[in-house]
Amino acid sequence: MTGTLGLFSLVDLFQLLASSARTGRLTVDHPKAKARVYFDKGQIVHASFGETEGEEAVYALFGDERGSFEFQVGISASQKTVNASTENLMLEAIRRLDESHRDDDVMIPDESVPVFTGNTQSSSTLSLEPQEVELLKYMDGMHTITEIAEKTRSEANDIKIMTARLVRVGVLKLRDKKPRTARLVTRLERDKLSTGTVGVDKNILGQWGTILGETPAQVACRFPDGRVLMFKAKPVDEAGPYIMFSMETLAIVDVPVNVALLVKPVV
Repeated sequence: MTGTLGLFSLVDLFQLLASSARTGRLTVDHPKAKARVYFDKGQIVHASFGETEGEEAVYALFGDERGSFEFQVGISASQKTVNASTENLMLEAIRRLDESHRDDDVMIPDESVPVFTGNTQSSSTLSLEPQEVELLKYMDGMHTITEIAEKTRSEANDIKIMTARLVRVGVLKLRDKKPRTARLVTRLERDKLSTGTVGVDKNILGQWGTILGETPAQVACRFPDGRVLMFKAKPVDEAGPYIMFSMETLAIVDVPVNVALLVKPVV
């Protein structure tokens, strides 16, 4: 495998080699010096860049992505100078780049909605900083960059920097907008609905699914007294502005019919 850095980023290249569990040597013909990075089943075990070895060699290469590269399968390292996982090396390299450009504005719209990808291969071994862990608490598809900054009392650009970093390593993805909260009125459904399940117009669920990337299986309902309860969502034909409850569920939540609720999707 050969190519040119700039057309093919190190993050993409490392992710490809890690996800495919490749063993071999990546050689980069950099203008400053030759760089070599050795992989063992997708994990980096040794790296050199000029006279620099180990993890610092990887960070230096990320700091100046230039030159052509070639990956040769089956070439093993003669020594081990790297102990961190490939994913953590990438994350730390990106962190260092972020620090050097912290005053630069990150080109992520304020109303973008970051969402956790659920990629356990990328996220399960990552060593996240406390700020990044705090950020992930709001990755529910419902909070914009602006809202996350307000809730965490952080600068929006700092949130964008962390978001961009986690997007690059495959932990987060971005959506252009968030689904709107619907104002729906409680109504008794005489057809069978199981306890804890509510009926929502299939067109509303479909619109939410288009934005979220999947049809929500649950909804969160805010009641007039401030309670917020979760229910399983069942698509209903021509329900319109109503949310359907069985008699049993209405009795459990202690709410009558013809009460307006604020309803939002949950994935």
